Amino acid sequence: MTEIEEKLWLENIQLRQQAHFYQNLHERALAKQHEQTAQIEVLKSRVAELQKRLFGRKGEQRFSSEAWEAKRRLPRSRGQQCGAPGHGRQRRCTLPVEDVMLEAPLAQRLCPRCALPFAPAGTQAAHEEIDWEVRVVRKRYQRQCYQRTCACAGVPMRIVAPAPVRLIPKGLLSLGTIVAMLRLKFKYHLPLQRVLGLGKDHGLILSSGTVCGIWQKLEPLFTPLYLALVEATRQTGEWLMDETRWEVFASVEGKASHRWWVWVVVSAISRVYLLQPSRGAKVPAEFFGWQEETQSCRWSGRLMVDRFASYKFLSVALLLAFCWAHVRRDFLMFHPGADAAGQAWADGWIERIGELYRLNAARIDLGREVNAPELPAPFVRMDAARLNTPEYAQAQQALVQKVEGLARSRDAELAQPDLRVPRRKILESLREHWEGLTQFVDQPEMPMDNNGAERVGRPVAMGRKNYYGSGSVWSGQLMAIMMTLFQTLALHQVDDRAYLTAYLEACAQNQGQPPSDLTPWLPWNFKTATGAPAPVPPVPTARAP
Repeated sequence: MTEIEEKLWLENIQLRQQAHFYQNLHERALAKQHEQTAQIEVLKSRVAELQKRLFGRKGEQRFSSEAWEAKRRLPRSRGQQCGAPGHGRQRRCTLPVEDVMLEAPLAQRLCPRCALPFAPAGTQAAHEEIDWEVRVVRKRYQRQCYQRTCACAGVPMRIVAPAPVRLIPKGLLSLGTIVAMLRLKFKYHLPLQRVLGLGKDHGLILSSGTVCGIWQKLEPLFTPLYLALVEATRQTGEWLMDETRWEVFASVEGKASHRWWVWVVVSAISRVYLLQPSRGAKVPAEFFGWQEETQSCRWSGRLMVDRFASYKFLSVALLLAFCWAHVRRDFLMFHPGADAAGQAWADGWIERIGELYRLNAARIDLGREVNAPELPAPFVRMDAARLNTPEYAQAQQALVQKVEGLARSRDAELAQPDLRVPRRKILESLREHWEGLTQFVDQPEMPMDNNGAERVGRPVAMGRKNYYGSGSVWSGQLMAIMMTLFQTLALHQVDDRAYLTAYLEACAQNQGQPPSDLTPWLPWNFKTATGAPAPVPPVPTARAP
């Protein structure tokens, strides 16, 4: 090999090495560019989702796609619809009646010629109106004294009527006032300062410390009743569960922030609120009586939740189901930041989930028990005889085929190597939670979503918005207790004013202590002052612990 050939050969080797080096750099640059493009796509989708949450409508009904909206009927106008039958004027027979007699002026009651008066000759109806009166009065009790009028031996000369029992010795407010303030705060979510302002408008000036001191004495009176409701809820065997944040502005050892959590437990007989400092798995473990040694729960049954990780350990002990509304929300949140092809992809999945809801509703209508009173939504009682009819079997088969078709579509899309990251993330989550999402197929009494728990959590959100949270731990516990009572009483159509007044009167009769037997005070067992049972639907039997 000549010198020139050797030089060219070495130069060729050097150029080949450089070519491989720059080719490797190019491949790494392309891979990095592809990775950054995927990250940008994910971030764009995230920004669109956050903008939707911050500036968009809060309800998801308006977020559905144009293809989905096209299949819905046209939105009707607000108010009474043209041609719809009216309900007539309500008579409102429950309100007390106060007759007002209207007298004619004196000049009209005299004869213009002889000045003799007209004699009364009956009445003539004029009109009826509803008058809202709010009075704040001071009730001054006087104890009647009695003196002996006989000469019998051993009988006292003078007796005095017994003093009325009082819930709080030397307390300033009556039971009616205490109940009214509790209703304004925890049922209608008015801040305490606004409640005091309403009292000031009617001449009652109170400090917040006075009211808080009274409420602090009420918390131990309601706690046993609250625990009895919690115990009865555990025994029902079917629950919905969710959690939302709550601020407790108090320093607690071991907790660095004021962020607490209100856990909502929904059953067919109750609505329970649990105030806890943590959002971890310890809360559901404590509620269901989780036993680590045996990997089982003291109370077992069916539980519907969202996909939050704190519930997933219960899958070995409970029939754990996940929410389809949250799956649908994944596609709704993906929609705003996607291109035309991505939006069409999301529209298709949203439409399939909607069809799944319709098939399940049709199946439940064919199998629900029609002779017994309905349970409060979303709970349903199925009839074993109707489950064996051909119509129900056909509806069940249609639902199963739809679920299997969704699984095939999911797996086929995940098998595509060029599937974009946001879509892959949604479908992988769908595959991960598929077992819990399909529990309703074999369990028709299991709801498809957790919307019932989210609706029950709305009072907490309203309270958080109106008065930010609680100033101490005991006031936060009182909030959870009162919301549990108000929502459970509303579920059973019990007059909460009469219930709270009767319960506090019973506490006063028991020397300021809760009643020893709390079973009659469970809302579904409560009787009104007349002795008639409150109008409640039949519910599973539960007793106080």
